[in-house]
Amino acid sequence: MIEVIAEILRGPVFIAGETLHCQIKFTNKSTNEPNSNGNFEKISWASVQLHCQRYVNEQKVNLQQQQASNIKSNDSTATNVDVVPLDSTALIATKGETGQTVYTSKPCVLFCDLKLHPGEETISTHVPPTFRGNYVKYSYKLTIGTQRVNCPTTLIRVPFRVLVIPDLDKYIRQDRAAVASSQTGTKIDNPFVCSSRTEIDSLTTALDALQILSSRTHQNVYNISNNRGRVCRLTLFKNSFKLGEDILGTIDFDQTDVPCVQYTVTLQSEETLSPAYRRKSSQLSNVTSYTKQSEFSLSTLETHLSISIPLSCTPTFSMDLVSLRWKLHFEFVTSKAPRSLLPANVDSSSSTTWSTANSIEVESMTWDLPIKILPTNPYFANNVAKVSCTTVVTI
Repeated sequence: MIEVIAEILRGPVFIAGETLHCQIKFTNKSTNEPNSNGNFEKISWASVQLHCQRYVNEQKVNLQQQQASNIKSNDSTATNVDVVPLDSTALIATKGETGQTVYTSKPCVLFCDLKLHPGEETISTHVPPTFRGNYVKYSYKLTIGTQRVNCPTTLIRVPFRVLVIPDLDKYIRQDRAAVASSQTGTKIDNPFVCSSRTEIDSLTTALDALQILSSRTHQNVYNISNNRGRVCRLTLFKNSFKLGEDILGTIDFDQTDVPCVQYTVTLQSEETLSPAYRRKSSQLSNVTSYTKQSEFSLSTLETHLSISIPLSCTPTFSMDLVSLRWKLHFEFVTSKAPRSLLPANVDSSSSTTWSTANSIEVESMTWDLPIKILPTNPYFANNVAKVSCTTVVTI
């Protein structure tokens, strides 16, 4: 009896382009004495491979074009441990998985006949992120295949989460060029590049790219109006945000034409299928709401906007089958009465009594502001990950 423990180091969240490190322990738990030939339990081989499975809602997604090409689905039940027949010695990482395989890494042989070697896998940068949508789901797993002598092949799966940074390849090429310049003695203009650096740290490059993509460049000012005039002025400090950040801004109601009684801001994601894969031409996008802020704003001159982005969300991405976009959904309740007929602020030093109207005739309007949500440092996302990065089985 051999116990196999597979543990993904550092946590279950990674950025596409990183190197995934997994610690695998093989322990002989058998208490039996050696057989007549003097041989203990042996493991013939062990190999590891990364793969991504795509699951679609077939009632809403039309995959006939793709199924007619070369992608086949397996109707078996997926588990963390699968057994391949005894007469097979090959690593079939997707054996027993449902859905379609959209990405597989090259198999990495860990050892043969107990000759152990360290193994590592690099996640490609051209992959979809981990996503659980209404139409499509993308799920990543590290599959370890191993086989005892005269026993069936066993597949051990460890799930993990992948975050994708747009255009990461461009930053990796720039980083490699900087390292090459330092090695050849060429002068580097960037004073923050270490001249003694000899290799590329993919995570460091990814975090540097995130900092550039999410940095504040200028304020964005939006005048929100309806058919009777301006309702408010919205100021956002930037339009690209990382997971876990707060969307900060100000809403100015001073010197406007239409009085605003109440407003609500909701962070929403919009999952959209490509037209070629829709069951119906009139099929709408799937909208999901997250955090919300609502305030009464009658006689308010200025207020602040603060919307938190959950760490568990999926950042903005676009694939040939589905795309995910983010937006701030605004709902304004405005008064039909002129501002002169509504209660107004008075000087606190005066003795005038402030009183509200018994009733106000109102109307509603909505407005959507597209924003871009980027990944975050995987160390932060590990804090909210609900995925176990350790699997223990006995073969």
